[in-house]
Amino acid sequence: MNENVKKKWASRSTYIALALLLVAILTVTIIAIATTVAKNNDENPPIDTPNNDDPGDDQQTGTIPDDTNDDDKDSDNEPEPQPIYKAPCAGGLQKDYSEDVLVFSATMNDHRVHLGIDISGNLGDPVYAFSDGTVEKVFTDPFMGRTVIVDHGNGLKSHYMNLAEEVAEGIEAGKKVTAGTLLGAIGETALIECADSPHLHFELRLNDKRIDPTTYFTVPSMSEIEPEYEG
Repeated sequence: MNENVKKKWASRSTYIALALLLVAILTVTIIAIATTVAKNNDENPPIDTPNNDDPGDDQQTGTIPDDTNDDDKDSDNEPEPQPIYKAPCAGGLQKDYSEDVLVFSATMNDHRVHLGIDISGNLGDPVYAFSDGTVEKVFTDPFMGRTVIVDHGNGLKSHYMNLAEEVAEGIEAGKKVTAGTLLGAIGETALIECADSPHLHFELRLNDKRIDPTTYFTVPSMSEIEPEYEG
């Protein structure tokens, strides 16, 4: 082999060595860059921005929309006001409610049931609504005289009997009343109780059945208001 050929092969070998070196350097550089990028991705994972149009946003964020007004919650927790019941007039229990035992009637001169209570008083003593309600009827019963009926709702009605002919002003069917509203006065219009001393005959009816009024309010006995009363 002559000198020129040797020089050509030496020159080619040099170029090949340089090319291989460049390839090696590029390979190492690429591997280093890839390793750095992968490490950065592991340390800082991508954050998904929620889409406002996605109907599942509330589930992704773990929140539940609450449209309930706090004032409504408070009002729902407030207890409903309880009805007020009062004795319809002052006085003692002259004659008790008696559904099973017959009691003597001085007017009829016999024994019979007494499906109401008689509260003693004087002619003209005021008579009041025993609870809130609406006047249902004002009329004269042929046996029990001047009568006012008040409907208290839920099937409960009160009957005020043996009243004076003139009821209180404005007391008529449809009139709203509250416990203590003046309805009329004690009279002597009940024909079948006219032999008894002046009193209010008061009845309560629940779903049209007469019940004992003293389960709703207390009336003192005659002996409590008149120590010398002997019955």
